[in-house]
Amino acid sequence: MNRAGLRAVIFDLDGTLVDSQLDFAAMRQQLGAPEEVGLLEYIADLSSQGDRDQAMAIIHRHEIAGAQAAHWMPGAEQTVHALRQQQIPIAIVTRNSRQAAQLTMERLGMPAMPLKAREDAAPKPDPEALLALASDWRIPPEHCAYVGDFRYDIEAAQRAGMLPVLYVGDGEVPTEYGAGVRVLRQFSSLTLWIESSAI
Repeated sequence: MNRAGLRAVIFDLDGTLVDSQLDFAAMRQQLGAPEEVGLLEYIADLSSQGDRDQAMAIIHRHEIAGAQAAHWMPGAEQTVHALRQQQIPIAIVTRNSRQAAQLTMERLGMPAMPLKAREDAAPKPDPEALLALASDWRIPPEHCAYVGDFRYDIEAAQRAGMLPVLYVGDGEVPTEYGAGVRVLRQFSSLTLWIESSAI
């Protein structure tokens, strides 16, 4: 995909743009959720509305605490502002609640951009939120990139027909990701890819 092809960039929030220090192991322990099932999916399958409400309250407490502790990933702030200055449409799609995501964005002084949280669309890996943004922008999905740090992000991008970009920072690249997934180690590379048409 060259620069003419890439017209918009969508980001995941936690673990991608910001480090919110969410303790997923603690959440799983408190919920009794197995490792192989997503937390939101586990809660959706609980038998009673009362159980679901109680479980979501646990998630909400962790997410708000994470929003209050969140800080930018290295280079992410500069990249977000650089893309905005280049007039490239940007947005956030997260499995977090809208309240927690907005608190994070406000605390860190993020520029105004569209936000799709779990109240707005089916959670990733469902591509609904990504496709809604592309539709809102009137940009074909194949001209958008989605940047995230987890398999749900990659799966959502692939299902939406977008360019999947895996942010790993200093971490290892998971072996299950094959051809077609772009690996991002430094946010500065994202703007360089666009400027050099290398993406």
